[in-house]
Amino acid sequence: MKAAPRLQQRHKNERLQFARSNMATDWNKTIFSDEKKLNLDGPDGYAHYWRDLRKDPMYFSKRNFGGGSLMVWAAFCGNGTVALSFIGTRTNSQDYQQLLAQHVLIRFTNKTMHPNWLENLWSVLVRRVYANAKQYTTVNDLKRAIRAEWDGLDKSLLQSLVGSMPNRIFEVAQKQGGITHY
Repeated sequence: MKAAPRLQQRHKNERLQFARSNMATDWNKTIFSDEKKLNLDGPDGYAHYWRDLRKDPMYFSKRNFGGGSLMVWAAFCGNGTVALSFIGTRTNSQDYQQLLAQHVLIRFTNKTMHPNWLENLWSVLVRRVYANAKQYTTVNDLKRAIRAEWDGLDKSLLQSLVGSMPNRIFEVAQKQGGITHY
C-alpha cells in the first residue's frame, strides 16, 4: 500500500482546475521552490540498510534531542539550480514571506499540486548528504555538505523533473483531480 495525501473533494476540484489552467504552461520558465529540515544526526524517518550478515553491523550515534538541525530553502528550474538559502529552524510566516519576496517566486497552494518533483530532488540531495551514514558535528559542517551537493546536482536531473510536469498535469486532469502515481 502506498501513502498518499488525503484529498477532500475541494482539493480534487482545486487540483483539477490547476491542471486544466496549466495544460499549456511552459514549465521551463517556472521556478520551483521548497523548504526542508536536515538534522546533524541524519535524516528524519526510518533508516535502514542492507548488510552482509558475515560482517559486523553498522552503528550510528544519536544525541539527546536530535543534536541540532538546519532549515534549507531551495529553488530550481529546468536550466539549473537557482537559489539555496539557510533559514532559522523557527521561521514564522513573515520571515518566510520575506524570503520568498527576495527571490520573487510563485508558490503552489497546500494540496493543489502535491510537489513530488521537489520531494524527488530533496530525496537525491539527502541521500548524498548522508551517504555512508554520515553524521555532522556542527551546523556549519552540515551547511558545507549541503552546499557542495547542491552545487553538484546534475542539470539533467533537474531537466527530467521539470520535463515530467506535462505528464503530471495530464494525469491529474485524467484522474479528475485525484491521486496520481507520481
